[in-house]
Amino acid sequence: MSNVNTVEKINFDEMVQMSVAQVFPEVFDTSATGKVNVRKHRHPDCVPSNPDYIPDEKTLRRVLAWWFSPMRQALGLWGETGTGKTEMLLYVADRLNEPVYMVKVHASLMPEDLEGSKELKASAKGVVTADRLGLAAKAYAYGGLIILDEVDKSNAPLGCALHGLVEGKPWPIEQFSLVLNKHAFCRVAGTANTNGAGGHERYHTSNRMDQALRSRFGWLKCNFPEPAHEMAILEKKFTKLPRLMRKECVQVANKLRDALLGEKRDGVVDEPINAVFSTRTLVNWCSYTMAFGPDALWGESLSFAFDGSVDPDCEQQVKDVIKLQLSDLVNKPVKEVVAHFGQVKP
Repeated sequence: MSNVNTVEKINFDEMVQMSVAQVFPEVFDTSATGKVNVRKHRHPDCVPSNPDYIPDEKTLRRVLAWWFSPMRQALGLWGETGTGKTEMLLYVADRLNEPVYMVKVHASLMPEDLEGSKELKASAKGVVTADRLGLAAKAYAYGGLIILDEVDKSNAPLGCALHGLVEGKPWPIEQFSLVLNKHAFCRVAGTANTNGAGGHERYHTSNRMDQALRSRFGWLKCNFPEPAHEMAILEKKFTKLPRLMRKECVQVANKLRDALLGEKRDGVVDEPINAVFSTRTLVNWCSYTMAFGPDALWGESLSFAFDGSVDPDCEQQVKDVIKLQLSDLVNKPVKEVVAHFGQVKP
C-alpha cells in the first residue's frame, strides 16, 4: 500500500540522507562520518520525544543497528521499570521523523483489537459502515514503528496472533476480508519488564511468552544509567539545586539499586529489597524538591516520589539505606540542605 497523503500530495516515504552527528548529536560528535536515512517530510503521526532524555550510547547504537538492518527481526527492549525502554524508541523515531503507533498490551487485549473496528461514517449516500484499521494494522499497511508496550503482559490468544505480525508475514484481517502485507518501512518493537520468561516476583502480571513468540524478538536489556549519565540528566533540569545535592540524590538511587540487584546489577545480593528506584523516580524526587518549596523537609519529596515503589516488608531496609547515605539531612528543610551543599567544596 502507498503511504502518500492524497490531499497534500506529500510522499511520506521519501527519504533523505543526513549525518548521524546531525541527527543524534548527544551521542555522535562532528567527526562521525556515518549517515542515516530520515523521512524528508515529518509524518503527522510522529510523536515528540522527551526533550530532557539523554540516551545511553551503547543501547542507542544497538537500536540503530537493528533499525537499519535488512533482517527486520522484531526488537525487544526489556529491563526494570523506569530504565528508559519506551523513551529510547520514541527518541529514535522522533529524530528520524518516523510515525509511531503504540499499542498498550494488557491481559484483556484481544487479536481483533489490533485489527481495528467498524465505525459509522457520513457519506454522500448517508451514514454508512466503514472499516477502521487499528493502530498496529495501520502501521503494518502504511509503515511506521509499532510499539507493543509491555508485550510480556499479552494473553495466550494475543500471543498466538502476534506470531505472524512480528515475523512480517501477510496479516489476514478477517473482519474486513482483507490481507495486509507488511510495508517496507514498518518496524515492530516491544517493551517489557522481562524477556518473556515470566514468573518475576516484582512483575507478577508479566506472563510467560511461548517460545515461538519469544524467539521472534531480538532482545536488548536496558539497565539503569551510569551515575555520570544521571548527573547529566539532573544537570539539564535542576540547575537551581547545588551540584553536590544532585550528586547525593544519584548516590541514594544507586545505593538502593545495590540493595535491589547487587553492586554488579546481577541479582546477587543477600536479602534484596523489593523496591525499584528508577531514573524516573530520581527525576521526580528532584522535581518535587523544587515544587514543595524551601520549607519542606527534603525527605518529604523523596517519600512522595518513591514510597509507592516500596513494599511494606522492606520499608525499614530502605530507610536504613537512605539514612546511611543522607544522615540527618533527609529530615532538614530544603533551604538548609541547599545551604549545606552550597557551602561544601566539590
